[in-house]
Amino acid sequence: VIDDAAGSAASQSAYAGKPFFKTDAERAVFNERHQLPQTKTALEQGNLPKTLRVYLGVDCGSTTTKFALLNEGGELVDSFYASNEGEPIDVAVEALRTLHKRYQDAGCELEVAGCGTTGYGEMLFANALGADCHTVETVAHSRAVQQFDPNASFILDIGGQDMKAIWIDNGVITNVVVNEACSSGCGSFLESFASTLSIPTKSIASAAFESNAPADLGSRCTVFMNSKVKQAQKEGASIGDIAAGLCYAVIRNALYKVLRLRTPDELGERVLVQGGSFMNDALLRVMENLLQREVSRPDIAGLMGAYGAALLALRRCAGQE
Repeated sequence: VIDDAAGSAASQSAYAGKPFFKTDAERAVFNERHQLPQTKTALEQGNLPKTLRVYLGVDCGSTTTKFALLNEGGELVDSFYASNEGEPIDVAVEALRTLHKRYQDAGCELEVAGCGTTGYGEMLFANALGADCHTVETVAHSRAVQQFDPNASFILDIGGQDMKAIWIDNGVITNVVVNEACSSGCGSFLESFASTLSIPTKSIASAAFESNAPADLGSRCTVFMNSKVKQAQKEGASIGDIAAGLCYAVIRNALYKVLRLRTPDELGERVLVQGGSFMNDALLRVMENLLQREVSRPDIAGLMGAYGAALLALRRCAGQE
């Protein structure tokens, strides 16, 4: 049983100073289980029809904009993922134009038969694109999860500046928890420290996996974490040790500060993680270590909101919603 702050410290102490994997074989099993397939777009697969009818899902998040394009069978045929750059509409319009031209140059007309939106910019994009439907993030994400694992009992989505926890029972949302205070335990938090450590954000996982002694940095906000990082550096911690400690800090913040988790059983049998932050394998491994169970990650973890919105648009246009 985990008792909030005290339990959080206890759970960290079980892993502080220890590598992410006990053996190379254990790491190999993890890598194989979570290997992300190299999915080809319809354009890359070739044999395109003269007209490709698609349903567009748009997820405008706090820091990124995502598209998912599905065919009439609900299969993902193409996607887009990029920073908002402070101008989400401009980024989205340019991306749509680029996608359209790319297919047009290949002799295929891309026909958007329906559109759904979600995320921070749900209404903004619904109005700008004349969307057929729009929905809150929790519904879009849970709808997407049902396609990947109908038996999922819990979803943790960590985005750029927020996190969402969703409990599901037989496809029905039974509880939702979101972070209320700040974005200290989200993607932007790791990006900020990656810059401080002078390493690319994408390198955090590989650096963390090389650590034999993850630094215990706690799970407080960025201001306090800065001092913890500096202290760890003075004590001789490597970049890998700090990267590993930061990954533990993010998941500990989610589980014990936001969710106030007392026992992993509260999440049910089938735990699934998603969001751009969970493309980081080290965060995924920390989640498994702290919960002491296997965790699932969809191969389109960063696109799940957009994918769910596209599915809802498809069903709406088919008269099923």
